[in-house]
Amino acid sequence: MLFPAMLEKSIIVSAHPDDEVLWFSSILGKVNEIVVCFVNNESYPEWTVGRRKSLAAYPLKNLSVLNINQSEVFNGGDWNNPVMTDYGIEITNKKASHRSEQYKKNYERLKQQLEARVIGCLNVFTHNPWGEYGHEEHIQVYRVVKGLQGQMKFNLWYPNYVSNKSFKLMLNHLNRFHFEYASFETNKALACEIRDIYKRNKCWTWYDHWEWYNEESFIKEKDFEQGDKKVGNLFPTNLIKVSLPPVRTRKVSSYYSVIGRTMKKLVKEIFRKFGVEIRPYVPNVYEKTVSLEPEKKTQGTVLMSYHIKPFLLKSDEPIPNSHTSQWRCLQIARTFLDLGYSVDVIDSHNHVFQPKKPYVLFVGHRINFDRIAGLLSSDCIKIAHLDTAHWVYNNYSTYRRKLELQQRRGITIKGSDRIVEQTLALEHADCITLCGNDFNVNTLRYSRKPIYKLPQSPAVVYPWPDDKEFSSCRASFLWFGSHGFVHKGLDLVLEAFAEMPDYHLYVCGPLKKEEDFVTAYHKELYQTPNIHAVGWVDVENPEFTGVAKQCLGVVYPSCSEAGGANVIVCMHAGLIPLVSYESSVDVEDFGVMFKDNSVNTIQNTVQMVSNLPSDRLRQMARKAWEFARANHTKEKFAEDYKKLVVNVLENAGRKES
Repeated sequence: MLFPAMLEKSIIVSAHPDDEVLWFSSILGKVNEIVVCFVNNESYPEWTVGRRKSLAAYPLKNLSVLNINQSEVFNGGDWNNPVMTDYGIEITNKKASHRSEQYKKNYERLKQQLEARVIGCLNVFTHNPWGEYGHEEHIQVYRVVKGLQGQMKFNLWYPNYVSNKSFKLMLNHLNRFHFEYASFETNKALACEIRDIYKRNKCWTWYDHWEWYNEESFIKEKDFEQGDKKVGNLFPTNLIKVSLPPVRTRKVSSYYSVIGRTMKKLVKEIFRKFGVEIRPYVPNVYEKTVSLEPEKKTQGTVLMSYHIKPFLLKSDEPIPNSHTSQWRCLQIARTFLDLGYSVDVIDSHNHVFQPKKPYVLFVGHRINFDRIAGLLSSDCIKIAHLDTAHWVYNNYSTYRRKLELQQRRGITIKGSDRIVEQTLALEHADCITLCGNDFNVNTLRYSRKPIYKLPQSPAVVYPWPDDKEFSSCRASFLWFGSHGFVHKGLDLVLEAFAEMPDYHLYVCGPLKKEEDFVTAYHKELYQTPNIHAVGWVDVENPEFTGVAKQCLGVVYPSCSEAGGANVIVCMHAGLIPLVSYESSVDVEDFGVMFKDNSVNTIQNTVQMVSNLPSDRLRQMARKAWEFARANHTKEKFAEDYKKLVVNVLENAGRKES
């Protein structure tokens, strides 16, 4: 069997901390030794500190380091026209030219130190000749180990990962050798354990959303011998999509241009015959940066991590109203521009962003906040903008609801929850902003950071429905929400109204997106005369105000929200709110808060409100509408956010003085 033989007297030679777990997880716990070459990074000293902490906490005890400084030539090669050298790959990028000499010297340092490490080894696992996804230092490590193989005659194995960036270099390599390979199941549990150590110490340099392949292969190359066939099977590849470095143009004669185009067509045609379609790489929108400048002289630059897409809209394209956060992030940027600050906008899902300039202030959505905050200087003010209750509370509550459903109905529904990503945003923030009330604040209070409450900013507001007849709509109610039906209490509301045939329920939500839920509650939704499954309705569509006019109130027993934006929209439409405490909407004397979220309590509350006099119902609905108009509009958000920013900046100035 090949596997045990491959691991006899074996060693992994990895370029950087985290490479060993990305490309060698299947054998990581089975080799005799793991060697990491580069630990120190002068440009990112926090990586150096984090790497040393991570290696000290490493779960495997057969790991050692060479402590060679990185040459920092990443993306220094011309990946469109790669030129191999004895020491790695030719560095052609002018921005990395000052590092080229260090890169060359590192070859000799690696060779000298690795020679002592691989003596007596039968199998050496290291990076592949094209640097996996295309890293110049990975190629250099391979070149060193390949040179030592000629002296010491060990078996050299490398992994089968390749990217859109390094693909051309891999193709250049194929005609030079025969290949053998063996495939093994990746060790995802160990990989995730080690990844989390690097993340805790802020030195995980790969994509946060990376998911390991189920299998990886290790390849051994052999020189051609007389009589060998030079065509046939190669080896499987694990393909990766990465951001490509800017293309560096070079002048070429028309003769070579024609040859180049011909070769491209030929390569495409060859791969098409094997069922592989080569298409141009489209940059990931989440990895873009949009830079905005104020009209007057800038006071500094603010980094904002939220939604990138609204900033990429054309001038004639409307702002999507699918969620109020689309407009909100535009207004946050506008606030800083009005105050005289430049703004760099990235998406909160940008897991490759590295700051290249100083920032006076960082405003970030909870997702990815801790990673980015850890890359910024200590004097940068860091404001975390949260749109949920704390993730510990939220996730506990959503699973508790699913457990209660399981025990109540004897069914388990996949999905229909609202799981919030685990993050240490609060721990890295100087202060916190949120659209919510005291419910949300109480889940965050443990951090002892300043917390600023902000109003909701609904996409639309509606005039008061003066002609609404409350005597005729008193027995009709609305459930209005997005996905996560169990989390948002639709199951409870359906069960409540199914037992109240004299009361009507209109359900406005994306029913097509939750097939398991709809299957479980098909009878209530589609076979119960007093329940009307409307489906998703755009709040700008007259259909929504038409449904709202037929109803007395909105029933919303969610288990965790942040400001209850959908309830606020309903209040703008003149509906009385009947909500849970966790819906995070202040209802004062114009609504009702459930004492608990049981089916019985929902039924009693609906019946109690429905039986109030018509004048009292009109008064409550009018107060709800007036409250929403006074406290939850785009204008109010803009006003309050500007006051908040000025206050934060003034406090920071007082601390400095």
